[in-house]
Amino acid sequence: MSEYCTVVTGAASGMGLAITRKLLAAKNSVFAVDINAVALHDAYDGEERVISCCCDLSEDACVSKVSEKIKSHFDGVEGFVHCAGYVKTAPLGYILPSDAKTLFGIHVSFPMQFLGWLAKKSNHAPSTSCVLISSLACHEGDKGNVAYAAAKGGVEGLLKCAAAELVTKGIRLNVIVPGIVDTPLAHYAWMDKYSEEQIAAKRAEYPLGFGTPEDIANATMFFLGGQSRWITGQTLVCDGGHSVV
Repeated sequence: MSEYCTVVTGAASGMGLAITRKLLAAKNSVFAVDINAVALHDAYDGEERVISCCCDLSEDACVSKVSEKIKSHFDGVEGFVHCAGYVKTAPLGYILPSDAKTLFGIHVSFPMQFLGWLAKKSNHAPSTSCVLISSLACHEGDKGNVAYAAAKGGVEGLLKCAAAELVTKGIRLNVIVPGIVDTPLAHYAWMDKYSEEQIAAKRAEYPLGFGTPEDIANATMFFLGGQSRWITGQTLVCDGGHSVV
């Protein structure tokens, strides 16, 4: 009997951690990728169905490192969730080339290259589902957020063409577009820098409140499971009603 895994990037915290926990609760094997080795160890030490991989997804050799380790432990991949997060804010004229390269490397280049590896017949299960996490940032104007928004726009830009290639191989690809989700990365990027009044004003723009990692995990599990077997190449906005007010 073949043993396949679901690959989750950004698996040590936030949305990636919530998704991995739901996968484990459903008795799936997980290949957990994160840049933080300590957080990976703390999250999954002793968990028999998790293989951890500490990797910087902005590095050129990251796809080779991840894919080689997957093949050394599993027969192939049955699911892929790319939610590794990286945010760097700066106004136009102050965006460093190195920051832009890292943003596009993590959010666009890695999933594009990994999907290319996955498309090879020996690397995936007969039926495989992939989910990329975008952001509402690339649909709204937000001063100082142009580089991050552009990178997330790249995620959505690759969706249709990649899905068209992958569907002939039995691989589905969809994108989730979250609004504000209360994660450690969100706190680091902006929430801890805002006043209570500023956060309250932001929260008022979300009729259903800010999202939780579990909200995104629930949507992800739908795309990974058989209930969505007839869906590919689509985007799902999860924003607590923000886009309708």
